[in-house]
Amino acid sequence: MTVTHPSLARVEALRRRWDGQEVRLTAIAADLLAGRDWTARLRGLPLVQEIPPLPGEACGRDLRGSDLKRLLVPPVEVHQAREEEAALVSALSLEGLQHNTPLEGVTPFPVAPESADDIALAMRRGDRFLIARSGGRPAGVVRLGRRTELCNLTTDRAYAELSGLAVVPALRRRGLGAALRSAAEAAARADGYGHVLLTTTLELGLVPWYERAGYTVGLVRQVTCPEGATYLDVVMVAPLVDAARQPAASGAPARRQRIYRCS
Repeated sequence: MTVTHPSLARVEALRRRWDGQEVRLTAIAADLLAGRDWTARLRGLPLVQEIPPLPGEACGRDLRGSDLKRLLVPPVEVHQAREEEAALVSALSLEGLQHNTPLEGVTPFPVAPESADDIALAMRRGDRFLIARSGGRPAGVVRLGRRTELCNLTTDRAYAELSGLAVVPALRRRGLGAALRSAAEAAARADGYGHVLLTTTLELGLVPWYERAGYTVGLVRQVTCPEGATYLDVVMVAPLVDAARQPAASGAPARRQRIYRCS
């Protein structure tokens, strides 16, 4: 067998042919996921004609140089969990939070698992749990609740607390965490809250991720557990709407938004 290695110039030419082809790449990704003949999308693209098409194809199968990894992902849908889905919420939370470090199945930080009964009770008390599905498959969860304990960080008014953001390990790095966070923020904004607050363990390394989404550090606390490690909790805050429009600490949320779709 003879293997031909293209020159560096040839490799660069294959890469550059996809410059400015975002619409074409998105269409190819959609065709691949749907099982359609995606090769028809290659018409007019340089350097494709050298690979002959297979039977039933419009053009040769040539995707060299393209970056489809970020496009070949199933659609993500986020919806508010019903009480009968409490067991699913519990399972997603436990799987995601138990694997929140590179240590397989182990975390040095305390994970407080909640049972389905605990979650159902929290739902009846007003907390919401949003479930993310990737291609219909349950993939992650986040909790959203009304809180006042740290309202000194939110202009002395009630705020929406985002907590328990978890994505199952097999489906990470596909934008599911960002979709859950955005959906929770949208729900809080729809309820008229002016701020959303969350707490993350500094050692997990997620502070920069939240900062890129508009959160700022409001408080850092050292936590010591009798049977665990000493770690730093970081309280982060992000503005949602004009503070004058949000409910006061004794007020109730204006309304609830139940379905969120994320592309």
